[in-house]
Amino acid sequence: MNNAEFLVPISFFAMILGIVYMSYRKKERMALIQSGRDASILKEDGRCYSSLKWGLLLFGVGLGLFIAEFIAKYGVMSAEAAYFSMASIFGGMALIIDFFLEKYRKGNDNEPTKTV
Repeated sequence: MNNAEFLVPISFFAMILGIVYMSYRKKERMALIQSGRDASILKEDGRCYSSLKWGLLLFGVGLGLFIAEFIAKYGVMSAEAAYFSMASIFGGMALIIDFFLEKYRKGNDNEPTKTV
C-alpha cells in the first residue's frame, strides 16, 4: 500500500465536512439578517487563545511521538500502537490543559479592577 493512499479518503471527508459547515453557517447568518438582527452576536469576544491552543496541541502531539519512539525502540509495544496512542494521549492532555488555562483566564478577566 502506498504511503499517500490514506490521504484521499481523509481529504474527501474533510471537503464534505467543510462544505456542510459553510452552508450551515450561511443559512444561520441569512436567518439573522432576515429577522433584522445583527450578526455581531456570532463573533467571539476577542479573548480566544487559539495560538495557545494550537501550540499546546502540537507540543503535546510532538511529545507523544517522541515518547512513542522510545517505547517502540525498546519493544514495550508495537510501533503503530505506540505512535497512535501516545500522540492521542499527549494531544488530549494538551487540550485539557488549554481548557483549564482559558477557564482560569476568563475567571480573572471578570473581576473588576480596583482603583486606588
